[in-house]
Amino acid sequence: MKTFLKSIYLISFSLLIASCSKDGCTDPTATNYNPDATSDDNSCIILGCIDENAINYNPDATDDNGTCIFSNSYLLNGNWNITNLQYDTQIDLPIIGPQNISGEAYDAGTWSFQYPDYTCSNSLNFVTEGLNILGQTLPGIPIDVSSDGTWELSNNDNNLLITDQTTGLISDYQILSVQDSICFLNGTIPFVIDTMGFTINSQIDIELQLDKQ
Repeated sequence: MKTFLKSIYLISFSLLIASCSKDGCTDPTATNYNPDATSDDNSCIILGCIDENAINYNPDATDDNGTCIFSNSYLLNGNWNITNLQYDTQIDLPIIGPQNISGEAYDAGTWSFQYPDYTCSNSLNFVTEGLNILGQTLPGIPIDVSSDGTWELSNNDNNLLITDQTTGLISDYQILSVQDSICFLNGTIPFVIDTMGFTINSQIDIELQLDKQ
């Protein structure tokens, strides 16, 4: 009889303990946190950025909430087409004198940025619109600033500095906008042209639209 009563007592005690235990999410930072849960069942949902390449990557997050923020260095990485280019410059032509040249060009080459190596190469080249001099229309001037070199960001990642590995010339661009597949830059490029038997050193102000390949 005593053995039977002892068994009943143990069963009742076990049922009481089981009834006091409650499974659920015990992490107070989770969206489905259950303050009444006494045992974590791995069901916690923690929202945040789950991309390890992002500045605000959260290793504890289980579900991405679309808040990932990427550095401009990371976003620039890859190969781009220069789909649109607007330019403005003044060239001092021999005999003729200073000439203002401005216009727009399309499909003006390609640009490649390697990150985190910070090397780059570009094949930026186009022909300006024809020059109207003394009532005569002369052919446009070919501009070719293709080069290989290195790049870096400054001014809180808002300025792009390109150093030509051959000439050492530095081109400075302002990053107007950069996203996964499109980028807008403006800046000043030094260039050298040979025309009419003379070598002319000048620079050109440009605004670029880049589309990722």
